[in-house]
Amino acid sequence: MMKNFQLSLFYDIEQLVLTSSFYRKYDAIFRSLPNGVFVNDCNGGVGRTGYCRSSFVKAFVVMHLEEIKSVPRLIEFLDAHPVLTEMCGFSMGNIPDNSQFYRFLGKTKNSTLQSIMHQVITGLIDQGIVSMDTLMIDSKAIMAASKENNFKNPTRNSMNKQVQPKRNPQATLHYYSHEKLPEKKKITLFWGYRTHVIVSKEGIPLVETTLPNNQTDEQVAKRLIRKLRRLYPVKKGCIFIADSGYDAGYIYELVRDQLKGKAYIPMQKRAQKPPHKLGPNNAPLCEAEIEMIYTSSWTDGNRKKTKFRCPIKTNANMAERCDHQCPVNHIRFNEGAQYGCTKYLQTSDHPRYQLHRNTDKFKKIYRQRTTVERYFSRLGDREVEQTTHYKLKVVKNQMTIAHLSMSLVAAAAAIILKRPEKIRCYRTLAQAA
Repeated sequence: MMKNFQLSLFYDIEQLVLTSSFYRKYDAIFRSLPNGVFVNDCNGGVGRTGYCRSSFVKAFVVMHLEEIKSVPRLIEFLDAHPVLTEMCGFSMGNIPDNSQFYRFLGKTKNSTLQSIMHQVITGLIDQGIVSMDTLMIDSKAIMAASKENNFKNPTRNSMNKQVQPKRNPQATLHYYSHEKLPEKKKITLFWGYRTHVIVSKEGIPLVETTLPNNQTDEQVAKRLIRKLRRLYPVKKGCIFIADSGYDAGYIYELVRDQLKGKAYIPMQKRAQKPPHKLGPNNAPLCEAEIEMIYTSSWTDGNRKKTKFRCPIKTNANMAERCDHQCPVNHIRFNEGAQYGCTKYLQTSDHPRYQLHRNTDKFKKIYRQRTTVERYFSRLGDREVEQTTHYKLKVVKNQMTIAHLSMSLVAAAAAIILKRPEKIRCYRTLAQAA
């Protein structure tokens, strides 16, 4: 009886794929992987045969999609699913040990994994599944495997930037969330990295990178925008959406010059000045609510500045009407040079200042940014991703495979299973309609 059970289990995998949505799902995902990425994938010469590197990629895809937190748990999962082990390319009962998986992450070039992802995304674009007319960018925190990140550790000293975690030499200190409280903000600090990604409006990752926390979002955005332009045919006039963390002048220029598109980014509050109240002649009002007088204007680069001065000091009729006194007793009216108050209006043809953020059009377009937030929710934990690795190179490979998994799900649903409505539905992409 046991012998017949083993024969039916181990030798009729095709029937299992046809009857089980679980195995049908992974069969479609693995078939979406491009062939020929790894040169000399398996050792066919002198020495031990070893394991195919493509098999490790499949195993790590399973690890991410099943939300398995560590390599030992992955091996336990594969051991409990011998059919899936065979589908990955390992022999049943002969799964590699921990060191083989760690060695693969440590020795594989990140560019090789990026190449796999690029081929998958290119296929989705060619099939019309992914469009390049609306793009979104964001980043997510990755917490390093360190006792400094353990909030129950009584000797935790993560507030000190000078005390570098011993096993995480490239991790940096940063915050991953803050909660607005009635009296103050709650900031959670951690040692780790950030993964940055540009996604399409369908929620499919296009380009990504993982770097230490000390590189700001706008700095990384420059690199990703140039990479996106180099790899994919971005549609002219595309829309680029980002949060206020990317509000830097050169980001608008990159989107305009490199992508031939328009950036929709809210202005940072710390970079804003209180807007001037304007009178009927579009001149600012002074503190006494009197429209000021134009005096001069000049050009500074691509910005034009216009100067306005106290109306009582510059207009005789207004001075007589106010009895030569400032209605609000402004300090600059009677003291010092007695010049009166001044205000400046600035206009610019720079795309950052030409964006009208208070319009319904901007608000409607910016609401699409929730696509990248939902993408990160599918990618992992809501606030912060946890890694069990120590070197940045290994963490980069781990996160590239995580992003690759999302693109493979889309390719499996849309191209292999012909169900484009399921490109974001990992759990149900292979279930019967």
